[in-house]
Amino acid sequence: MSRSLMSLALLLASSPLAMAQVKPEPTPAQGDVGANVYRQVLHSTVWVHSDRGGGRLATGTGSLVDKGRRLVLTNYHVVGEVKRATVFFPSYGGDKKAISDRKHYLDNAARLGISGDVVELDKEGDLALIRLDKVPDGVVELPLAASSPDPGQTVHSIGNPGKSGALWVYTPGKVRQVYSKKWRAKLDERTTLNFQAKVIETDSPTNPGDSGGPLVNDKGELVGVTQGGALDAQLLSTFVDLSEVKRLINRRSVQALRSTDTVAAETQAKDPPKKPHRETPLKSKDDGKFFSEEAWAKVQATAEKLLKEKGLDLMIETYATPPKLDADKVKAMSPAERTKFFKEFAQERVKAEKIVGLYIVINKSPGSLYVDLAEAAKGKVSEETVTKVKQTLLTAFNEKKFDAGLADALNVFLDSQGLGAKKEEKK
Repeated sequence: MSRSLMSLALLLASSPLAMAQVKPEPTPAQGDVGANVYRQVLHSTVWVHSDRGGGRLATGTGSLVDKGRRLVLTNYHVVGEVKRATVFFPSYGGDKKAISDRKHYLDNAARLGISGDVVELDKEGDLALIRLDKVPDGVVELPLAASSPDPGQTVHSIGNPGKSGALWVYTPGKVRQVYSKKWRAKLDERTTLNFQAKVIETDSPTNPGDSGGPLVNDKGELVGVTQGGALDAQLLSTFVDLSEVKRLINRRSVQALRSTDTVAAETQAKDPPKKPHRETPLKSKDDGKFFSEEAWAKVQATAEKLLKEKGLDLMIETYATPPKLDADKVKAMSPAERTKFFKEFAQERVKAEKIVGLYIVINKSPGSLYVDLAEAAKGKVSEETVTKVKQTLLTAFNEKKFDAGLADALNVFLDSQGLGAKKEEKK
């Protein structure tokens, strides 16, 4: 690797923008892991309402497992035999924390509630899929883990227990065992059902209302679904295992939903798409020669897709030396001054090119990176997406994985807009 690229990695790590450090971080305390997992998974978690008629309302929890197809995963015993259900994603207050007051959601149900069709049931495994009519901006799909957890592994769950006065309740625990089981659970006051599936047994307490919620590992990947209705559970909790979830999602009828987006078709028929603000995507340039031709070709393809599908711009410009100023002058700047210089340059480029989306500038010597979200794109692109794009690039650059980092950053942007490629699950 050239001296200039090594310099880039070191300077990025010392820059105020760099959230990834070259030196390995000490293992975080469990409380820190739990807090980070909670913040991450909360964006994929929902409060589920199932109207059983006669004034009876069943509530539970669910998680968004496929943003492109708008699929929410929950328990069968949460939705029962209803054809439609309503979900609520977390709302956030001025302090950027999730509003946990139930009354807030009930009072604003017409605005916050999102309805959907119950499209698939696994009655034996106590699982169900709800296909939402729409998915709000800022939510993300919950990734599935590669395999089931092992006994002794730490796990985390989020639920909406009826006995609690709050929503979005976090519960940590340890896996006791993973095994096949038969059990009974209540569908409602009058109906008790029998289930049989592979389950995860943990020492974490769950309550009615938690049912259907996500159980995740330390990476925030789904490993199970809360099964809070078991009648014989004492001082332990049961979760439907990941393998049962994958079996449901891989059903042919579920996979076929990819090509039958009727709601989107109806919406387009009623509301013709607005003409994009430009006809062709902006042209990015790699003057700094950071990336291979194959990796760089993905930038233009991504820009075309974002413009066509979402009316958003993506422009990346790399430089060997700083634009507009002598390299030695920029090297002599303090980290704060250098950040200010590239921020102002990025904002000038956004204004000059009339960008509605993301602009990324990367400099080789001295090593610098800045990601700017155009004012016109705020509300369409979340600050969380900007942060994830930036962190993805910085982490990969520090590991000298330039092509991989670029590809991952592009996927982060696409995924945030529901345009990411679907990954086939291996059996």
